[in-house]
Amino acid sequence: MNDYASLTPSIDSPPQPDSTPGQIFARLSRAAGIMLVVVVPIVVSPWGSDGYNQVKALAAETLAAVAVIGWVGAALTAGRPSWRFTAAELPLWAFLLAVLLSSATSVNPRLSFFGAPGRYEGLFAYCAYVALFLVGAHSFGSHQGFRTLTQAAGITAVLTSAYGLVQVFIPPLFGGEVFIREWYSVPGIARIPSTLSSPVVFGGYLASMIPLLLASSVARRDAARLPWLAAACLALIALALTLARAAWVAALIGLVVFGIAAGPSPWRRRVILIAAAVVVVASVGLLVSRAGPPAAIWWHVIASGDIGSGSVAQRVYIWSRTLGLIASRPWLGWGLETLGTVFPYDRASLVQVFGPRPTIVDKAHNDLLQIAVSIGIPGALAYAAIWGAVVWSAVRGWRRAGDESRVLAAGWLAAIIAYLIQVQFSFSVVALAPVVWLLSGAACGWGADSALSAGKMMK
Repeated sequence: MNDYASLTPSIDSPPQPDSTPGQIFARLSRAAGIMLVVVVPIVVSPWGSDGYNQVKALAAETLAAVAVIGWVGAALTAGRPSWRFTAAELPLWAFLLAVLLSSATSVNPRLSFFGAPGRYEGLFAYCAYVALFLVGAHSFGSHQGFRTLTQAAGITAVLTSAYGLVQVFIPPLFGGEVFIREWYSVPGIARIPSTLSSPVVFGGYLASMIPLLLASSVARRDAARLPWLAAACLALIALALTLARAAWVAALIGLVVFGIAAGPSPWRRRVILIAAAVVVVASVGLLVSRAGPPAAIWWHVIASGDIGSGSVAQRVYIWSRTLGLIASRPWLGWGLETLGTVFPYDRASLVQVFGPRPTIVDKAHNDLLQIAVSIGIPGALAYAAIWGAVVWSAVRGWRRAGDESRVLAAGWLAAIIAYLIQVQFSFSVVALAPVVWLLSGAACGWGADSALSAGKMMK
């Protein structure tokens, strides 16, 4: 019996009047984890200059602390869950060590510890991410535990998608939303951020959630499959309205991976055809009628192929100068959240690439480069190894799983691949990263649990 199940009363067993301290702590850890995947993407603040990331960072770090307290409390009082080694164990600790050393030698310790205003991905945030990975592995590391998390995350994806569609028809509700919608809208086109702090982040979030929503539909054999299919269609329509091109590509690749990994079946083919038809018709209608004129939308889409202008030129400009900064401090980097202060600004070239609007480059717009310039090349290699281990664990879990579990594993494999693709053209954010780290830990824990069960069966 796996650790998750051992701490959860059986459905058929009579209710226990007095719960043990170990059970109470275990429930606290799981409740905090479930709350995190629900609260962090949704929570916003209508007060202050930052209505999004500040409150999300506070929520993520608070819930991570509660989840760790529950996990450690259960281990101390009940001896369970016992320590579970996952595929990402060694690179995870190496990455945390690099983060700690880099923060101690940062060119701006305050930014590296607490995070920059509007971002909040300093030392405390990354410690919370590592803690959430471990909580996922130990408190949700089973098929049932991972499915519980994905269902909670799926319900949240429905809520955020619905609000994103509502934003097409209503004006912004508070000052922070006004700023975000105006800042990210391109001439003649309105883009929707929902509650995820920007259309780019919202698109990345949906690209990761859509395969899990489809998996929740395909894996079922009852009437509940239809609401999950509708949820996936809703999320796809919302994704189209973000006009986040990297997220579009990531979602497409994720759907291809899911279609291959989930395996052939008449129902699955019908799911894909129905979803595609609904999404294409609804998305085109809303884009043309509400987002902007077709010519402006088409120009925005094809601009991705022009490396001499637009967002592509901006990213090439940032990447080239970030590589120079990495070469200057290759071992421990400049410190978390310090790129905005050390970036080699040149007003003339900035105006040429970004236009006359004031520009601060505080993110490399490539997750691996951002980590390398922040904590050094060794830390970046450990970081890459973490995600390589997560993908490898997903593939291994998919191969070993059967029936419903295989479909869910296929959905997770597609989800993590979509996330990793889009984040290489964007960056980690507190609105999405905590959810991904927790799910990654749970999936790796599930893989470790499956491997242990298979080993016992062979004996």
